[in-house]
Amino acid sequence: MKRRVEFLAGALIWLFQGFAVAQDGHSAAPQGGDVRPFELVRTVAALQDRIVMGDAAAKAKLPLLISQISDRLFACGAAVWAEARNDHAIVAYTLSGGQPRVIRKVLQTGAVPHAEADLMAGALAYAEGQEAKAKQILLPIEATKLPPSVGGLVALAQAALLSKIDPRRAARLLDEARILAPGTLVEEAALRRSALLADEVADFDRFINASSQYFRRYSKSLYANDFRRRFAESIVRFGLKDEPGPSARLTGLLSELDRPYQAELYLIIAQAGVRNGKIGPAKAAAEKALSLSEQGGAARSRAQLYAAIAKVLIVSPAEGLTELAQIDDAVLPRGDRDLKSAVAQLATQIQRSADGGQAQDASSIDRAPGSGGESHDANGSMLIQSAQAALQQTDALLRRSAQ
Repeated sequence: MKRRVEFLAGALIWLFQGFAVAQDGHSAAPQGGDVRPFELVRTVAALQDRIVMGDAAAKAKLPLLISQISDRLFACGAAVWAEARNDHAIVAYTLSGGQPRVIRKVLQTGAVPHAEADLMAGALAYAEGQEAKAKQILLPIEATKLPPSVGGLVALAQAALLSKIDPRRAARLLDEARILAPGTLVEEAALRRSALLADEVADFDRFINASSQYFRRYSKSLYANDFRRRFAESIVRFGLKDEPGPSARLTGLLSELDRPYQAELYLIIAQAGVRNGKIGPAKAAAEKALSLSEQGGAARSRAQLYAAIAKVLIVSPAEGLTELAQIDDAVLPRGDRDLKSAVAQLATQIQRSADGGQAQDASSIDRAPGSGGESHDANGSMLIQSAQAALQQTDALLRRSAQ
């Protein structure tokens, strides 16, 4: 049971991340007359597409709409499910985060044609976290032969099932999902997952291509902030510092974006670099953010912060401490203020240790050619681990304050 729950939670998080959303008052689910499931589900799809345009109000009303549609679908008579478009609609509803009880009841009516019944059974197995059964039923299905409204969702589910065991096929299925449902949340989710999957298999070309399309098409998506964080983590893992070709491609990708957006991404990369102990890339990203940010703005102060942190760790604790002291706390977010304080304490300790002859000059840390911030002595490693711990403590503070 625990394994089923973990599988379902993981699949739904990366695949949809809140896929279904609620309509606002002027576009609620159809009311009155005979219930037409495909029309009800169409209202959900329309709302899903508004998510990727940045409509926070629509997402906020999600629970109510999903509950209303679930109740109406559950009340439908058996005859409704003899029609293929209604059957496909209930599959789409289920794969979009709908309540499994609805499709389970539909299957129990015995009115569903055999082909659609198999598809429904696969969708139900997927929604309930029955991974082996979902693979057995869903993987043989050709998503491209289904109506696009359901085919794209089936391809996404198939990709989720295969991502760990056959990432190349999963990547192809994500491409199918995008082709079947362009301009929708399905495509947005497919691009996000495609970039993350490319990171997992170290396919830099695919990573850059998927990320570039995502930033161009879905920068306003309600899931874009999370994607930007993951993008930054991926960039750090790829370790681009000493590879001119990939570095140029990354710079080219980001240069297509507005300057404030570029600065934001470089700041996230800098933060991810500190978190992962990749101080070289963190320093380079902070300096780039500094060149892109406006004088006196919060982004500039944050860039100065991460540049100073890098200086503490790989250049000179004394110089880094001086730069930290020049940053105005008033313009920093709470998390960065806490991080600044923690790193300042760390820098002071390093300086005292150096003055007492108990540690080597921090300027020798992380200087090995081509190291990318990874090759340093044991003392340097301890210093960087301390900075990482400070950042992790800050993250924990932020999470608690948001609850």
